[in-house]
Amino acid sequence: MRMGLISLIILVAVYLFLQGRISDRSSEKPIFLQVDKIALSHETKINIKLESKFKPDSLQLETLINNYSNIWAHLNHLYSTNDIISGKEFYTENWFKQLTANYKETINAPVKREDKNHNLIIKNWSSDGLVCTAIDSNILISYTYLNHKIDTSYISMAVVLLFQGDNWRIDALKVLN
Repeated sequence: MRMGLISLIILVAVYLFLQGRISDRSSEKPIFLQVDKIALSHETKINIKLESKFKPDSLQLETLINNYSNIWAHLNHLYSTNDIISGKEFYTENWFKQLTANYKETINAPVKREDKNHNLIIKNWSSDGLVCTAIDSNILISYTYLNHKIDTSYISMAVVLLFQGDNWRIDALKVLN
């Protein structure tokens, strides 16, 4: 009986030792603990106008503004580098699938894009606060080329944003005339 108990303890110890060696000890931090350097280096001005039947409270509005700025930081980064992975937490699953359908590799584009100003008109805010449709009118975008030439343009876009996880994600974008 005593030998059986000792051999069972040794067998369990060996099993636990082997399981500990097999487990993946990734040094990558979870997404909520990582510092988003792209978003931290981004600055833009976002003006909000509410035209929705349901209105967000001040905390929801602040979260939307911060996340919308972060979304644009990653869209600008995507434009310049074709790096879809760094901004994946700001894209819905379907939008990310659409981006990855034609993904080849990251690049260093000769053009750097920056958004300077947004006029976000919230058309619909869902009663549960998880869906926002808006018109972003007169977005001021600046393009800087390698020869330091700067071009600016104004565009208007319709956007659909979904609140998933802990932040707003872009689900659709359409350039308006």
